[in-house]
Amino acid sequence: EVIAWRDIKVDSSVVGDIARRAEPLIKQVFIKKRGSSDFNLELKLYVVRKLAEKRVSELPDKNGSSFYIPSLSSRTIVYKGMLMPGQVKLYFKDLQDDRMESAMALVHSRFSTNTFPSWDLAQPFRMIAHNGEINTIKGNRFWMESRESDLYSAIFGEDIKKILPVIEPGKSDSASFDNALELLVAAGRPIQHAIMIMIPESWNDNNPIPDYLKFFYEYHSTFMEPW
Repeated sequence: EVIAWRDIKVDSSVVGDIARRAEPLIKQVFIKKRGSSDFNLELKLYVVRKLAEKRVSELPDKNGSSFYIPSLSSRTIVYKGMLMPGQVKLYFKDLQDDRMESAMALVHSRFSTNTFPSWDLAQPFRMIAHNGEINTIKGNRFWMESRESDLYSAIFGEDIKKILPVIEPGKSDSASFDNALELLVAAGRPIQHAIMIMIPESWNDNNPIPDYLKFFYEYHSTFMEPW
């Protein structure tokens, strides 16, 4: 149940001309919890966000870049945009408020090299902050799409159909990785486990690993290719 909307106070004067011309309207939504565990709440919020993304993408004269939810979670809030590192705190008034507290804060900045900068593609994403490029990204996206008809999860149940497509169209390689990681974690895997599935270690005679770890990677390679 949505109980409130809040306008995020920003200082548009601190950003550059190109960023200002693409500056979005930013709002924060508050959703009431109804007797769910923290895990079930995060799961429901994930499904709701995916449904919202799909609904907006189907509206006339809309595209994926016109609507973006940086975070819909009871655990994390993402502040991001076409900003230099020093502009983040100046732009978002929330980050200047002494009443705002967090157990942990992560700040990440990376110049975009293979996509034109945009507010939605800025780092960090919902689960990762990522440096570098994913050279296998085209194959990774195709494989994820091909699996969608066979996806099954006792945790999701019939809601599994509501989260499709898993990979948001028209986004960056980091965003696609984030989408896939998000699915694995939402389905109940610890994030460390999910990361190891997606990014297996390399090993050879000069870089040996224990057999149990090798078997772990070989088993998971049957349903998830390396990213």
